Amino acid sequence: MLESITVKNLALIKESRIQLHEGLNILTGETGAGKSIILGSVRLALGERAGRDVIRTGADHAMVELVFMDKSKEVTQCMKELDLPIESDGSIFISRRIQEGRSVAKCNGEIISGRDLKRLAALLIDIHGQNDTRELLDVSNYMDILDGFGADDMLPLLDKMKAGYKEYKAMEDELKSAQDSSDSRDKDMSLAEFEVQEIENARLSTGEDEELEESYAKMKNAGRIAEGLGKVSAAISGEGGVADILGSALRELGSLTQYDTNVSNIFDSLSTSSDMIDGCLRDIQEHMDDMEFSEAEFRETENRLDTINHLKNKYGSTIEEVLKYAEDKKAYLEKMQDLDAYIAGLILRRDKAKEEALAIADKLHDARVKTAKNLCKLMTDKLKELSFDNVSMDIVVTSDTKRLGITGTDDTDILVSFNKGEPVKSLSQVASGGELSRFMLALKEVTALKGGVDTLVFDEIDAGISGRTAWNVSGSMKKLASTHQVIAITHLPQIAARADRHYLIEKHTEDESTVTDIRELGAYEKVEEIARLLSGGELTEAGLVNARELIESAL
Repeated sequence: MLESITVKNLALIKESRIQLHEGLNILTGETGAGKSIILGSVRLALGERAGRDVIRTGADHAMVELVFMDKSKEVTQCMKELDLPIESDGSIFISRRIQEGRSVAKCNGEIISGRDLKRLAALLIDIHGQNDTRELLDVSNYMDILDGFGADDMLPLLDKMKAGYKEYKAMEDELKSAQDSSDSRDKDMSLAEFEVQEIENARLSTGEDEELEESYAKMKNAGRIAEGLGKVSAAISGEGGVADILGSALRELGSLTQYDTNVSNIFDSLSTSSDMIDGCLRDIQEHMDDMEFSEAEFRETENRLDTINHLKNKYGSTIEEVLKYAEDKKAYLEKMQDLDAYIAGLILRRDKAKEEALAIADKLHDARVKTAKNLCKLMTDKLKELSFDNVSMDIVVTSDTKRLGITGTDDTDILVSFNKGEPVKSLSQVASGGELSRFMLALKEVTALKGGVDTLVFDEIDAGISGRTAWNVSGSMKKLASTHQVIAITHLPQIAARADRHYLIEKHTEDESTVTDIRELGAYEKVEEIARLLSGGELTEAGLVNARELIESAL
């Protein structure tokens, strides 16, 4: 239930708060007083696009806050999925602050995206304005109406239908791809065979490129390396080199060891250094011997690297990727070599998937036909209550396998005749604005029997009606309000008289600017407002008497 609406700095509203209640909440006011602003503020709070002119002149922002009370499982589950705070008493605070160029929406203090807000709002409130009646002029909406009414039976079948059709479509797409492959098979296979042969002929091994690059670098710089090592060897072993100096030092120390045992320790240490120098010289010589290679060996390494790099440029940045490419092409060739059998298998699987999808579509069709009969009967009875005394109605569900899709194979049309002797035709072709409004009201009341949202909002659904028809419409709205919270903007006294709570929207001047306010009327004020609606504005004693009688007859 929508408990309150708070509006600040929105259009003509400076600041206003409406406390709403269960039952039938009626809003009335003079033309131009700002009735549409109230409904517009609710839509804005629930994510509707905000125009530049919504902020009140002189203000830097506008704000709308809605307070709902809802503890239903569906709403609680939705809030959990959206990771929104859940109040223990079921309170849901939705606010939207609108500034120049930006707006922020929050739910229970947490910022919420427009998409998530609309998802949550769909479970809390159903708003029906005059423009929404246009949905009934679009035949494509009729199946949604039917499926929504029969949701308990339809949703499981619709889920199966969606899954079944997707499986069939996947098979169909795979088959088309295979058949396209068949058309270009010879050319593609020839190219794949060449690529596999090219890679296999190279006899690649993992890590080979890294070893070859190291060898190639060594061979390419062999002359420079050998020259440097020769200079090092000469510096160590040549005349006056480190080895020569160490030899002289050892000979001198050797002659002193007989006189001092401590000199022996020095001699041993220096001997170790000498041995290390000798070992280093041997390592240098061995490495210089290893540096010897033929021109042919160098060219062979260079050519092998060229081959590997060529393959890497074509098939992958590493040898592993090149080998993987070859394996994939082998698998493709194996598949193509048995393509005819593969396509035949796909056709069988596709046909089976289609058969299963059509079987689900048949069950869905039967469920829709049954639901259509039920909805049609309820709607006919309800329309008669709304002064369509001679209404004839049929909801036609036709099936065509060529229409197979995620919703099945059906097409739906609502056929009506509002006048005796006239043949039934599609609702989209025969209904006037007033007839569409009453039809929508009947639909809302009938579908409300199935549960759904607690709060229903109607914006002048009474357009184009008067007299007995208006009285019947008001009775229908009152009946609907016995199980749901109904909020209605109206200009008809017959509907206003049924109100459990009556609110007046009025405009006045404040500080040289126009301001729209809304307030709940007391019992006598309600009589005055209904008298005004009856008389067109001027209050008379006769009008007041008529208003009291109308209210009493509405009880």
